[in-house]
Amino acid sequence: MKDKRWAKISAFVGILGGPLAIFFALVLLAAGIGASRDGAMMALALLVTTFGIIFFVALKSAHYYKEDERVNQVGANLFVASSGVGFVVTLLLALVNIPMFSGLVDWIMDALFDGSEGFERVLGLMFLSSILSVVWGIYYALCLRKFKDSN
Repeated sequence: MKDKRWAKISAFVGILGGPLAIFFALVLLAAGIGASRDGAMMALALLVTTFGIIFFVALKSAHYYKEDERVNQVGANLFVASSGVGFVVTLLLALVNIPMFSGLVDWIMDALFDGSEGFERVLGLMFLSSILSVVWGIYYALCLRKFKDSN
């Protein structure tokens, strides 16, 4: 029997990481409006880190509970997918600012997000991924009831 350690970690990271990512996305938006490049880069670095932590915790917990019937695989896989979207989008947005990768990433971003609303779409995906991280964190918190106490 698997213990509930990764379910607790996933619940904590999802419930806390989602609002934190929303806050950093709002800071990124405010820094963009205020034309503060340093503030935008700091907010972007914090967003990539936050979404990276959420994604890798979701990936580890989905793999850990793969054969366990107490955790529904659909919910675990959707947590991985939604956090993966947030991580990939913020990572692409961060790589645009690295000169070595900027040409390739500009081409990818133009293919995915056409026109001037690219940043709006990326920001929308960040917000959606953050909200879904909270939802799947609550899902893991509800799954904790199915585990017996090992104390």
